[in-house]
Amino acid sequence: MRKFFKTFTNKDGKCLELSVDQKELAIVFIPVKQSLKVTSRAVLLAQSDCSNYLKTQIEFHEQLVDFLGKDLGLFSYRLIGDEKVFSDYHHALAQFGLNQGKTVPIKDKSLFQFFPDEGRLRIEAKKKTRVLVVDDSETIRKLLSRVLSEDSELECVGTVELPSLVPEAIERLKPDVITLDIHMPEMDGVTLLKKLLPKYQIPIVMISSLSREDGNYVLEALESGAVDYIQKPSMSELPVLAPMIREKIKNARFAKVFRNDSSHQGGISLRKLGSQNVDQSYLIAIGSSTGGTEALKHVLTMLPDQIPPIVIVQHIPAVFSKAFADRMNTLCNFTVKEAEDGDLVVNNHVYIAPGGKQMKLSDNGGVIRVIIDDAAPVNRHKPSVDYLFDSIAGFSRKKLVAGILTGMGADGAKGLLKLKQNGARTFAQDESSSVVYGMPKEAYKIGAVDKVVHIDLVAETILKACS
Repeated sequence: MRKFFKTFTNKDGKCLELSVDQKELAIVFIPVKQSLKVTSRAVLLAQSDCSNYLKTQIEFHEQLVDFLGKDLGLFSYRLIGDEKVFSDYHHALAQFGLNQGKTVPIKDKSLFQFFPDEGRLRIEAKKKTRVLVVDDSETIRKLLSRVLSEDSELECVGTVELPSLVPEAIERLKPDVITLDIHMPEMDGVTLLKKLLPKYQIPIVMISSLSREDGNYVLEALESGAVDYIQKPSMSELPVLAPMIREKIKNARFAKVFRNDSSHQGGISLRKLGSQNVDQSYLIAIGSSTGGTEALKHVLTMLPDQIPPIVIVQHIPAVFSKAFADRMNTLCNFTVKEAEDGDLVVNNHVYIAPGGKQMKLSDNGGVIRVIIDDAAPVNRHKPSVDYLFDSIAGFSRKKLVAGILTGMGADGAKGLLKLKQNGARTFAQDESSSVVYGMPKEAYKIGAVDKVVHIDLVAETILKACS
Protein backbone atom coordinates (compact mmCIF):
# COMPACT_ATOMS: atom_id res chain seq x y z
CA MET A 1 0.00 0.00 0.00
CA ARG A 2 1.28 3.46 -0.91
CA LYS A 3 2.05 5.50 2.19
CA PHE A 4 0.63 8.95 1.47
CA PHE A 5 1.74 10.76 4.57
CA LYS A 6 3.70 10.78 7.78
CA THR A 7 1.77 11.11 11.03
CA PHE A 8 2.88 13.45 13.79
CA THR A 9 1.28 13.11 17.18
CA ASN A 10 1.43 14.80 20.52
CA LYS A 11 -0.07 12.69 23.27
CA ASP A 12 0.02 15.32 25.99
CA GLY A 13 -2.08 17.77 23.98
CA LYS A 14 0.57 20.47 24.15
CA CYS A 15 2.09 22.43 21.29
CA LEU A 16 3.24 20.39 18.30
CA GLU A 17 5.87 22.21 16.25
CA LEU A 18 6.82 21.28 12.69
CA SER A 19 8.71 22.80 9.79
CA VAL A 20 7.15 22.67 6.31
CA ASP A 21 8.53 23.66 2.92
CA GLN A 22 7.04 23.81 -0.57
CA LYS A 23 7.70 20.13 -1.25
CA GLU A 24 5.43 19.13 1.61
CA LEU A 25 1.83 19.77 2.52
CA ALA A 26 0.62 19.79 6.10
CA ILE A 27 -2.97 18.74 6.75
CA VAL A 28 -4.09 19.77 10.19
CA PHE A 29 -7.33 18.20 11.46
CA ILE A 30 -9.35 20.08 14.04
CA PRO A 31 -12.57 18.78 15.67
CA VAL A 32 -15.76 20.53 14.62
CA LYS A 33 -17.19 20.03 18.10
CA GLN A 34 -15.22 21.63 20.92
CA SER A 35 -15.99 18.63 23.15
CA LEU A 36 -13.68 16.52 21.02
CA LYS A 37 -9.95 16.67 21.53
CA VAL A 38 -7.27 15.54 19.13
CA THR A 39 -4.45 14.95 21.56
CA SER A 40 -2.94 11.76 20.21
CA ARG A 41 -3.85 12.48 16.56
CA ALA A 42 -2.80 15.82 15.22
CA VAL A 43 -1.09 16.39 11.89
CA LEU A 44 -0.42 14.63 8.59
CA LEU A 45 2.55 15.67 6.52
CA ALA A 46 2.12 14.64 2.87
CA GLN A 47 4.38 15.03 -0.12
CA SER A 48 2.86 17.53 -2.53
CA ASP A 49 3.31 15.16 -5.46
CA CYS A 50 0.73 12.83 -3.88
CA SER A 51 -2.01 15.19 -5.07
CA ASN A 52 -2.16 13.59 -8.52
CA TYR A 53 -3.14 10.27 -6.99
CA LEU A 54 -5.82 11.41 -4.56
CA LYS A 55 -8.81 10.95 -6.87
CA THR A 56 -7.94 7.37 -7.77
CA GLN A 57 -6.27 5.95 -4.70
CA ILE A 58 -8.72 4.48 -2.22
CA GLU A 59 -5.82 3.79 0.10
CA PHE A 60 -5.66 7.48 0.99
CA HIS A 61 -9.21 7.31 2.34
CA GLU A 62 -8.40 4.14 4.27
CA GLN A 63 -5.39 5.78 5.85
CA LEU A 64 -7.48 8.79 6.87
CA VAL A 65 -10.01 6.49 8.55
CA ASP A 66 -7.20 4.72 10.40
CA PHE A 67 -5.95 8.10 11.51
CA LEU A 68 -9.18 9.87 12.51
CA GLY A 69 -11.86 7.19 12.77
CA LYS A 70 -14.79 6.35 10.54
CA ASP A 71 -16.80 9.55 11.07
CA LEU A 72 -14.64 12.00 9.13
CA GLY A 73 -17.45 14.54 9.14
CA LEU A 74 -16.60 15.42 12.73
CA PHE A 75 -13.42 17.11 11.56
CA SER A 76 -12.44 20.18 9.59
CA TYR A 77 -9.05 20.43 7.97
CA ARG A 78 -6.53 23.14 7.18
CA LEU A 79 -3.94 22.97 4.41
CA ILE A 80 -0.48 24.50 4.67
CA GLY A 81 1.96 24.44 1.76
CA ASP A 82 2.10 24.88 -2.01
CA GLU A 83 -1.19 26.45 -3.12
CA LYS A 84 -0.89 24.83 -6.58
CA VAL A 85 -2.01 21.49 -5.10
CA PHE A 86 -4.74 22.86 -2.83
CA SER A 87 -7.59 22.28 -5.34
CA ASP A 88 -6.75 18.58 -5.72
CA TYR A 89 -6.75 18.11 -1.98
CA HIS A 90 -9.97 20.08 -1.50
CA HIS A 91 -11.69 17.89 -4.09
CA ALA A 92 -10.50 14.63 -2.54
CA LEU A 93 -11.09 15.58 1.08
CA ALA A 94 -14.59 16.86 0.28
CA GLN A 95 -15.42 13.42 -1.15
CA PHE A 96 -14.33 11.88 2.14
CA GLY A 97 -16.77 14.11 4.05
CA LEU A 98 -14.26 16.40 5.74
CA ASN A 99 -15.12 20.04 6.28
CA GLN A 100 -12.94 22.62 4.56
CA GLY A 101 -11.15 25.10 6.78
CA LYS A 102 -8.50 27.74 6.18
CA THR A 103 -5.69 27.34 3.67
CA VAL A 104 -2.25 28.86 4.23
CA PRO A 105 -0.01 29.09 1.15
CA ILE A 106 3.73 29.29 1.78
CA LYS A 107 6.61 30.01 -0.57
CA ASP A 108 9.56 29.23 1.67
CA LYS A 109 10.15 27.00 4.64
CA SER A 110 7.80 27.91 7.47
CA LEU A 111 7.33 26.90 11.05
CA PHE A 112 3.87 26.04 12.28
CA GLN A 113 2.65 25.31 15.76
CA PHE A 114 -0.52 23.33 16.43
CA PHE A 115 -2.19 23.35 19.84
CA PRO A 116 -4.47 20.23 19.81
CA ASP A 117 -6.39 21.00 23.01
CA GLU A 118 -7.31 24.47 21.75
CA GLY A 119 -7.70 23.72 18.05
CA ARG A 120 -5.39 26.68 17.44
CA LEU A 121 -2.80 26.99 14.69
CA ARG A 122 0.04 29.51 14.37
CA ILE A 123 2.20 29.95 11.27
CA GLU A 124 5.37 31.96 10.87
CA ALA A 125 7.86 32.09 8.05
CA LYS A 126 11.34 31.04 9.06
CA LYS A 127 13.55 34.10 9.18
CA LYS A 128 16.77 33.95 7.26
CA THR A 129 19.99 34.00 9.25
CA ARG A 130 21.73 37.29 8.52
CA VAL A 131 25.48 36.82 8.13
CA LEU A 132 28.25 39.42 8.08
CA VAL A 133 31.48 38.21 6.45
CA VAL A 134 34.71 39.81 7.73
CA ASP A 135 37.79 38.91 5.66
CA ASP A 136 40.55 40.90 4.02
CA SER A 137 40.64 38.51 1.03
CA GLU A 138 38.27 39.50 -1.76
CA THR A 139 38.34 35.90 -3.02
CA ILE A 140 37.20 34.49 0.31
CA ARG A 141 34.53 37.17 0.70
CA LYS A 142 33.11 36.23 -2.70
CA LEU A 143 33.32 32.49 -2.02
CA LEU A 144 31.56 32.75 1.33
CA SER A 145 28.89 35.02 -0.12
CA ARG A 146 28.31 32.43 -2.84
CA VAL A 147 28.11 29.58 -0.33
CA LEU A 148 25.56 31.48 1.76
CA SER A 149 23.44 32.55 -1.23
CA GLU A 150 22.85 28.90 -2.18
CA ASP A 151 20.77 28.31 0.96
CA SER A 152 17.31 29.86 1.30
CA GLU A 153 17.73 30.05 5.10
CA LEU A 154 20.90 32.16 4.94
CA GLU A 155 21.54 35.70 3.76
CA CYS A 156 24.89 37.45 3.43
CA VAL A 157 23.90 40.98 4.46
CA GLY A 158 27.36 42.43 3.94
CA THR A 159 31.11 41.90 3.68
CA VAL A 160 33.85 43.88 5.43
CA GLU A 161 37.54 44.01 4.56
CA LEU A 162 39.05 45.92 7.50
CA PRO A 163 38.56 45.33 11.25
CA SER A 164 38.09 49.07 11.85
CA LEU A 165 34.93 49.02 9.70
CA VAL A 166 33.25 46.15 11.54
CA PRO A 167 31.49 48.03 14.40
CA GLU A 168 29.75 50.39 11.95
CA ALA A 169 28.69 47.42 9.80
CA ILE A 170 27.24 45.64 12.83
CA GLU A 171 25.20 48.68 13.82
CA ARG A 172 23.92 49.17 10.28
CA LEU A 173 23.32 45.57 9.14
CA LYS A 174 22.24 43.89 12.41
CA PRO A 175 23.73 40.46 11.62
CA ASP A 176 22.72 37.27 13.46
CA VAL A 177 26.15 35.68 12.91
CA ILE A 178 29.61 37.00 12.01
CA THR A 179 32.30 35.02 10.21
CA LEU A 180 35.71 36.36 11.17
CA ASP A 181 39.07 35.75 9.51
CA ILE A 182 42.06 35.20 11.78
CA HIS A 183 44.78 36.95 9.76
CA MET A 184 43.90 40.51 8.73
CA PRO A 185 45.56 43.94 8.52
CA GLU A 186 45.18 46.43 11.40
CA MET A 187 44.63 43.63 13.94
CA ASP A 188 44.18 39.86 13.96
CA GLY A 189 40.76 38.28 14.24
CA VAL A 190 41.23 37.15 17.83
CA THR A 191 42.01 40.68 18.98
CA LEU A 192 38.98 41.99 17.09
CA LEU A 193 36.81 39.26 18.65
CA LYS A 194 37.87 40.39 22.14
CA LYS A 195 36.90 43.96 21.27
CA LEU A 196 33.51 43.03 19.80
CA LEU A 197 32.05 40.57 22.28
CA PRO A 198 31.83 42.85 25.33
CA LYS A 199 29.57 45.16 23.31
CA TYR A 200 27.89 42.88 20.76
CA GLN A 201 26.63 39.50 21.97
CA ILE A 202 26.62 38.09 18.43
CA PRO A 203 27.78 34.52 17.69
CA ILE A 204 31.14 34.64 15.90
CA VAL A 205 32.52 31.81 13.77
CA MET A 206 36.24 31.98 13.05
CA ILE A 207 37.57 31.35 9.54
CA SER A 208 40.81 29.35 9.57
CA SER A 209 43.10 27.68 7.07
CA LEU A 210 43.25 24.81 9.63
CA SER A 211 47.05 24.96 9.60
CA ARG A 212 49.19 24.11 12.61
CA GLU A 213 50.12 27.79 12.80
CA ASP A 214 46.42 28.66 13.25
CA GLY A 215 45.86 26.13 16.03
CA ASN A 216 46.66 28.36 18.98
CA TYR A 217 44.81 31.31 17.42
CA VAL A 218 41.65 29.23 17.04
CA LEU A 219 41.87 27.84 20.57
CA GLU A 220 42.40 31.34 21.96
CA ALA A 221 39.39 32.57 19.98
CA LEU A 222 37.22 29.77 21.41
CA GLU A 223 38.47 30.61 24.90
CA SER A 224 37.52 34.25 24.26
CA GLY A 225 33.94 33.50 23.19
CA ALA A 226 33.90 32.37 19.55
CA VAL A 227 31.25 29.67 19.14
CA ASP A 228 32.91 27.67 16.35
CA TYR A 229 35.37 27.71 13.47
CA ILE A 230 35.19 26.71 9.81
CA GLN A 231 37.79 25.91 7.22
CA LYS A 232 38.65 28.67 4.77
CA PRO A 233 37.37 27.28 1.44
CA SER A 234 39.16 27.12 -1.88
CA MET A 235 37.29 26.76 -5.17
CA SER A 236 38.28 23.10 -5.52
CA GLU A 237 37.15 22.25 -1.98
CA LEU A 238 33.85 24.10 -2.19
CA PRO A 239 31.60 21.09 -3.05
CA VAL A 240 32.79 19.30 0.10
CA LEU A 241 33.11 22.24 2.49
CA ALA A 242 30.06 24.32 1.50
CA PRO A 243 27.41 22.13 3.22
CA MET A 244 29.49 22.03 6.40
CA ILE A 245 30.00 25.80 6.36
CA ARG A 246 26.27 26.42 5.97
CA GLU A 247 25.38 23.95 8.72
CA LYS A 248 27.82 25.50 11.17
CA ILE A 249 26.59 29.02 10.50
CA LYS A 250 22.95 27.96 10.93
CA ASN A 251 23.77 26.33 14.26
CA ALA A 252 25.84 29.33 15.34
CA ARG A 253 22.75 31.55 15.19
CA PHE A 254 21.24 29.64 18.10
CA ALA A 255 24.49 29.12 20.02
CA LYS A 256 25.01 30.81 23.36
CA VAL A 257 27.80 33.36 23.54
CA PHE A 258 29.87 32.94 26.69
CA ARG A 259 32.52 35.52 27.45
CA ASN A 260 35.52 33.92 29.11
CA ASP A 261 35.79 34.31 32.88
CA SER A 262 38.58 32.41 34.55
CA SER A 263 36.79 32.22 37.87
CA HIS A 264 33.31 31.09 36.93
CA GLN A 265 30.93 30.61 34.02
CA GLY A 266 27.55 30.54 35.63
CA GLY A 267 27.64 32.15 39.01
CA ILE A 268 28.83 29.00 40.77
CA SER A 269 32.03 29.41 42.75
CA LEU A 270 34.75 27.19 41.30
CA ARG A 271 37.57 25.41 43.06
CA LYS A 272 39.97 22.60 42.34
CA LEU A 273 38.47 19.43 43.78
CA GLY A 274 40.20 16.94 46.05
CA SER A 275 40.78 13.27 45.19
CA GLN A 276 39.68 11.79 48.52
CA ASN A 277 37.53 8.64 48.18
CA VAL A 278 37.99 8.50 44.39
CA ASP A 279 38.27 4.91 43.17
CA GLN A 280 41.20 4.98 40.74
CA SER A 281 40.09 1.73 39.06
CA TYR A 282 37.29 3.51 37.16
CA LEU A 283 37.48 4.43 33.48
CA ILE A 284 36.02 7.78 32.36
CA ALA A 285 34.90 8.52 28.78
CA ILE A 286 33.70 11.91 27.50
CA GLY A 287 32.40 13.16 24.14
CA SER A 288 31.95 16.76 22.99
CA SER A 289 31.67 18.96 19.92
CA THR A 290 30.77 22.65 19.41
CA GLY A 291 31.90 24.55 22.50
CA GLY A 292 33.63 21.43 23.74
CA THR A 293 37.21 22.67 23.93
CA GLU A 294 36.23 25.27 26.53
CA ALA A 295 33.89 22.87 28.33
CA LEU A 296 36.65 20.26 28.56
CA LYS A 297 39.13 22.86 29.80
CA HIS A 298 36.58 23.85 32.44
CA VAL A 299 36.19 20.25 33.62
CA LEU A 300 39.82 19.11 33.45
CA THR A 301 41.23 22.11 35.33
CA MET A 302 38.85 21.46 38.23
CA LEU A 303 39.92 17.82 38.66
CA PRO A 304 42.47 16.84 41.34
CA ASP A 305 46.02 15.79 40.51
CA GLN A 306 45.25 12.10 41.06
CA ILE A 307 42.55 10.85 38.67
CA PRO A 308 41.34 7.66 37.00
CA PRO A 309 42.19 7.46 33.27
CA ILE A 310 40.04 9.63 30.98
CA VAL A 311 39.48 9.12 27.24
CA ILE A 312 37.98 11.97 25.22
CA VAL A 313 36.56 12.43 21.73
CA GLN A 314 36.24 16.09 20.77
CA HIS A 315 35.16 16.82 17.19
CA ILE A 316 38.27 18.61 15.99
CA PRO A 317 40.44 18.76 12.84
CA ALA A 318 43.66 16.76 12.68
CA VAL A 319 45.94 19.78 12.97
CA PHE A 320 44.24 21.09 16.11
CA SER A 321 43.91 18.03 18.33
CA LYS A 322 47.58 17.95 19.36
CA ALA A 323 47.59 21.71 19.95
CA PHE A 324 44.53 21.33 22.18
CA ALA A 325 46.02 18.39 24.09
CA ASP A 326 49.31 20.26 24.60
CA ARG A 327 47.42 23.32 25.84
CA MET A 328 45.49 21.25 28.37
CA ASN A 329 48.69 19.55 29.47
CA THR A 330 50.17 22.91 30.47
CA LEU A 331 47.09 23.69 32.60
CA CYS A 332 46.73 20.35 34.43
CA ASN A 333 48.99 18.58 36.91
CA PHE A 334 48.19 15.20 35.37
CA THR A 335 49.23 14.24 31.82
CA VAL A 336 47.04 15.26 28.88
CA LYS A 337 48.14 13.95 25.49
CA GLU A 338 46.93 13.31 21.99
CA ALA A 339 46.23 9.59 21.98
CA GLU A 340 48.54 7.31 19.98
CA ASP A 341 47.93 3.81 18.74
CA GLY A 342 49.00 1.28 21.40
CA ASP A 343 48.92 3.72 24.34
CA LEU A 344 48.43 1.95 27.65
CA VAL A 345 45.49 3.57 29.44
CA VAL A 346 46.68 4.36 32.96
CA ASN A 347 45.78 6.57 35.91
CA ASN A 348 46.58 10.29 35.95
CA HIS A 349 46.41 10.43 32.15
CA VAL A 350 43.90 11.99 29.74
CA TYR A 351 43.87 10.74 26.15
CA ILE A 352 42.37 12.98 23.45
CA ALA A 353 41.43 11.36 20.15
CA PRO A 354 43.50 12.64 17.21
CA GLY A 355 41.52 14.63 14.66
CA GLY A 356 40.84 12.88 11.37
CA LYS A 357 41.17 9.40 12.94
CA GLN A 358 38.93 7.07 14.90
CA MET A 359 39.76 6.02 18.45
CA LYS A 360 38.58 2.93 20.31
CA LEU A 361 39.80 0.92 23.29
CA SER A 362 40.67 -2.74 23.76
CA ASP A 363 40.50 -4.62 27.07
CA ASN A 364 42.79 -7.63 27.36
CA GLY A 365 42.42 -9.10 30.81
CA GLY A 366 42.01 -5.70 32.40
CA VAL A 367 44.85 -4.13 30.42
CA ILE A 368 43.29 -1.33 28.39
CA ARG A 369 44.98 0.06 25.30
CA VAL A 370 44.17 2.73 22.73
CA ILE A 371 43.57 1.72 19.13
CA ILE A 372 43.80 4.48 16.53
CA ASP A 373 42.58 3.55 13.05
CA ASP A 374 41.42 5.07 9.80
CA ALA A 375 37.86 3.68 9.90
CA ALA A 376 35.09 5.52 8.07
CA PRO A 377 33.29 8.46 9.71
CA VAL A 378 30.46 7.59 12.09
CA ASN A 379 27.55 10.05 12.23
CA ARG A 380 29.68 12.04 9.73
CA HIS A 381 32.40 12.44 12.38
CA LYS A 382 36.00 11.31 12.57
CA PRO A 383 36.74 11.00 15.43
CA SER A 384 33.29 9.88 16.54
CA VAL A 385 32.00 9.68 20.10
CA ASP A 386 29.80 6.69 19.27
CA TYR A 387 32.82 4.85 17.80
CA LEU A 388 34.66 5.20 21.12
CA PHE A 389 31.64 4.50 23.34
CA ASP A 390 30.66 1.39 21.35
CA SER A 391 34.11 -0.11 21.88
CA ILE A 392 33.86 0.41 25.66
CA ALA A 393 30.29 -0.91 25.87
CA GLY A 394 31.57 -4.41 25.25
CA PHE A 395 33.90 -4.38 28.26
CA SER A 396 33.10 -6.75 31.11
CA ARG A 397 34.21 -4.19 33.69
CA LYS A 398 31.42 -2.25 35.40
CA LYS A 399 33.44 0.64 36.80
CA LEU A 400 32.67 3.06 33.99
CA VAL A 401 31.65 6.72 33.97
CA ALA A 402 30.66 8.35 30.68
CA GLY A 403 29.17 11.64 29.61
CA ILE A 404 28.42 14.04 26.79
CA LEU A 405 29.17 17.75 26.81
CA THR A 406 28.03 20.59 24.55
CA GLY A 407 27.79 19.98 20.81
CA MET A 408 25.47 19.93 17.83
CA GLY A 409 24.03 16.73 16.39
CA ALA A 410 23.51 13.38 18.06
CA ASP A 411 26.93 11.70 18.01
CA GLY A 412 27.46 9.72 21.20
CA ALA A 413 23.82 9.45 22.29
CA LYS A 414 23.33 5.82 21.24
CA GLY A 415 26.75 4.82 22.50
CA LEU A 416 26.04 6.42 25.88
CA LEU A 417 22.81 4.43 26.12
CA LYS A 418 24.73 1.21 25.48
CA LEU A 419 27.19 2.13 28.22
CA LYS A 420 24.38 2.88 30.66
CA GLN A 421 22.75 -0.45 29.85
CA ASN A 422 26.12 -2.07 30.55
CA GLY A 423 26.22 -0.54 34.04
CA ALA A 424 28.05 2.75 33.43
CA ARG A 425 27.14 5.86 35.39
CA THR A 426 26.24 8.55 32.86
CA PHE A 427 25.85 12.33 32.73
CA ALA A 428 25.18 15.13 30.25
CA GLN A 429 25.80 18.86 30.30
CA ASP A 430 22.68 20.97 30.83
CA GLU A 431 21.15 23.36 28.31
CA SER A 432 21.92 26.56 30.22
CA SER A 433 25.69 26.05 30.12
CA SER A 434 25.93 24.39 26.68
CA VAL A 435 27.01 26.48 23.71
CA VAL A 436 24.86 24.17 21.56
CA TYR A 437 22.42 21.86 23.34
CA GLY A 438 22.35 19.15 20.70
CA MET A 439 24.31 16.02 21.65
CA PRO A 440 23.40 16.20 25.37
CA LYS A 441 19.74 16.73 24.49
CA GLU A 442 19.63 13.73 22.15
CA ALA A 443 21.26 11.52 24.78
CA TYR A 444 18.73 12.64 27.39
CA LYS A 445 15.80 12.10 25.01
CA ILE A 446 16.61 8.41 24.52
CA GLY A 447 17.13 7.73 28.23
CA ALA A 448 20.92 7.49 28.16
CA VAL A 449 21.57 10.01 30.95
CA ASP A 450 21.54 9.46 34.72
CA LYS A 451 22.29 13.10 35.61
CA VAL A 452 22.00 16.40 33.76
CA VAL A 453 24.42 18.93 35.25
CA HIS A 454 25.75 22.46 34.75
CA ILE A 455 29.30 22.55 33.37
CA ASP A 456 30.54 23.88 36.73
CA LEU A 457 29.36 20.65 38.37
CA VAL A 458 30.60 18.12 35.80
CA ALA A 459 33.99 17.51 37.47
CA GLU A 460 32.30 16.99 40.85
CA THR A 461 29.73 14.68 39.26
CA ILE A 462 32.51 12.57 37.74
CA LEU A 463 34.40 12.26 41.02
CA LYS A 464 31.27 11.33 42.97
CA ALA A 465 30.44 8.67 40.38
CA CYS A 466 33.94 7.23 40.87
CA SER A 467 33.66 7.00 44.65
